[in-house]
Amino acid sequence: MASSTVAAGHSLAASLKPLLRARKSELTVGEMVRRVESRDGPGAVLFVLTLPVLLPLPPGVSMLLALPLLVIALQITVGRRMLWLPDALARRAINRAALVKLLHRLLPPLKRFETLVRPRLRFLTGPVGARLVGLACTLIAVVLVLPIPFANLVPAMALTMFALGLTRRDGLLILAGYGLMGLATVIIVLGAHGLALILRYLLSVI
Repeated sequence: MASSTVAAGHSLAASLKPLLRARKSELTVGEMVRRVESRDGPGAVLFVLTLPVLLPLPPGVSMLLALPLLVIALQITVGRRMLWLPDALARRAINRAALVKLLHRLLPPLKRFETLVRPRLRFLTGPVGARLVGLACTLIAVVLVLPIPFANLVPAMALTMFALGLTRRDGLLILAGYGLMGLATVIIVLGAHGLALILRYLLSVI
């Protein structure tokens, strides 16, 4: 599978275009990853594996589709050179029509955004920086796998920043990813606290 070496200057939007050319009614997670050029490194792989999480799927399905993210993020954390997915996860199928619809919405703003991206703060995307990003993505993937209501959007946005930052070696986007990760933490903590208060109130009136 794709090498975990960070590639500089490659367009993430261009890396996603092969997914539009598929002619099957379903794409497996493994096929999605293989259609991303191996030269694009872990950033493009992370982004491709984030796409199923962004699809409007039942909570249980989206949790299962977040498992490949967890497997890949762990490998980036330990600096594995060749990223690998177990067959059971690689064979998970995604509806191609829903994926293409998402990509058509996503690619135009992504292309415009990439015109603002450039290599900077490279220590955040170097070997050590990439491993720290892998650790952050591992924590995000754990959140996505857990059955936490309404906890997908901001973590997925953080993964998008990390993916684009690694692909284009833009450390500023890596910092944005960490910021979004912090925001997701605040949202989840406040949500859990609010849920606990509601449950406590309901128990008090029963």
